[in-house]
Amino acid sequence: MKSLTVTTAANRRSSTGSKASRSPKHLLDAFERIVELAKESALTADFFTAAKSDINYVARRLDLTVIQSVLLAIFIDRSEDTRIRPSEIAGFLGIGTIRMLRYFEEIDGLANKGYIRTSTRRDDRTYRVPPQALKALRLNSPLEFHEQPITDTQEFFDRFKVLAKDKDNDEIDYDQFSDQTTEMLDEIKDTVFARTLSRYNLSNDAKMLFIFMAHLYVENNDDNIRFHDLEDLYDDEEIPGHIKRDLRAHDHTLFEHGLIENVNEDGVARSDAFKLSDKAKEELLAELAIQNIGKSDKDLIKPDSISKKFLIYNSEEESSVNELSAILTDKRFKEVQARLEESGMRRGFCCIFYGAPGTGKTETVYQLAKTTGRNIMQVDVDKIKSCWVGESEKNIKALFNRYRNICRSTDKAPILLFNEADAVLGTRIEGASRAVDKMENSIQNIILQEMEKLEGIMIATTNLSSNLDKAFERRFLYKIKFNKPTSDSRAKIWKTMLPSLTTEQSKHLAAKFDLSGGEIENVVRKHTVNSILKGSSVIDIPQIEYCCSVERLSNSSSSKIGFTA
Repeated sequence: MKSLTVTTAANRRSSTGSKASRSPKHLLDAFERIVELAKESALTADFFTAAKSDINYVARRLDLTVIQSVLLAIFIDRSEDTRIRPSEIAGFLGIGTIRMLRYFEEIDGLANKGYIRTSTRRDDRTYRVPPQALKALRLNSPLEFHEQPITDTQEFFDRFKVLAKDKDNDEIDYDQFSDQTTEMLDEIKDTVFARTLSRYNLSNDAKMLFIFMAHLYVENNDDNIRFHDLEDLYDDEEIPGHIKRDLRAHDHTLFEHGLIENVNEDGVARSDAFKLSDKAKEELLAELAIQNIGKSDKDLIKPDSISKKFLIYNSEEESSVNELSAILTDKRFKEVQARLEESGMRRGFCCIFYGAPGTGKTETVYQLAKTTGRNIMQVDVDKIKSCWVGESEKNIKALFNRYRNICRSTDKAPILLFNEADAVLGTRIEGASRAVDKMENSIQNIILQEMEKLEGIMIATTNLSSNLDKAFERRFLYKIKFNKPTSDSRAKIWKTMLPSLTTEQSKHLAAKFDLSGGEIENVVRKHTVNSILKGSSVIDIPQIEYCCSVERLSNSSSSKIGFTA
């Protein structure tokens, strides 16, 4: 009778420990073995014996303590989670809460070295591993962070923006935010901003409030600051009662010095909405060339960053796209705009590309931009919409204001791209009573008004043209429908994307599978990956056919498997 060998957790750790006795050659190898050994180990002496070589390697390479090395390994193992809780670490290790509390000082040491970030929101303590730490560890190197000195006011606000994000994530508290801001101000003490601000002799709290408001203006061109905008400055997102009271009563020192004022709507000053005064902008922010705020092109997609692609269209689409491409060349576009203006017509070009997913709508916009040398200002609809009443409307106005400023400050108008625009161009709701419906209608009304006075180029793409509000339909000068490719077009797409196919094979696949260009590209990518894994460049038609057959979840034409345009 054969004996039965029982493998226990201790056996496994002992077995693994024998492997771990070899000196690791990379931090990630050491982290992996530490995590494997640490699970439910309760951090016993046996664990530290088994993991000794790996722990020592991490500790020596990163200048950490033994416990810090173990904890960092566990944090790295959970680095995809941005809110790692101490209770999760304790549960993984198999230790109690009290013992975990003893390690908080070691965890704080990791935070001080930059390997983790700590967040405390209403006594809920969590951690995350910052990207720069992961990058260093992947390169088998310690984290080295040398912060560049701040030399001017623009760099001050750039660094303040980073601090504000840390504060919003509860990774620093108000006092730390204030202390670091004061240190940064001292670095630029000879600038007009710092010298002028110091002359007002503001209290520390008043100074922080003003700088935060200035930050909102510099970053977002925000001239309508509400209380909820200011909550991010304070701990637990609660504005101290006396500050809110003084602001409401127009009794705050920033009012006394004429640095802020209430927002005026229809001749009435709002007690809950504020903006920097013209005096503040002129005296303190002159170095930033405020007139250029909103004209920055740092977030635009540049034509030279777009890869050139050869797109295959059906004949009608090709004719329309070529016509539009010719019009959008710089010289021709300016000529057309001048003629329109002479005739008393709108100068702007509003176009809509509509049709099934995967038919090349978005890629066509990108190729138009590359061909005509225009930047793309792409609209993130999700960022425009806000849960705060009035904020979405303010965001969409700011978007068009920024586009208008860019158009005025550049010789070549960029393309304003509303990609997958169904969410903002849908049919308006008559007699809307719900707040969300009213917000949707308000956004749409603003877009309609902006389209009337647009002087640049706006292109919207949509998969659901039947849901388009008629008022929008009338305002689109060019409407191009993107149909599923014909059999001949599909054969050309197959041959273009997979040149090693024979003409007969391309025609066979085109005839057998009614796929869009996007779906064909997805299948080709899968085939390429499989070829790499198999180490073979031979065309595998049965495997391609199988990928075609499973490309869609169902036979429904509304399926969006594969990338959409």
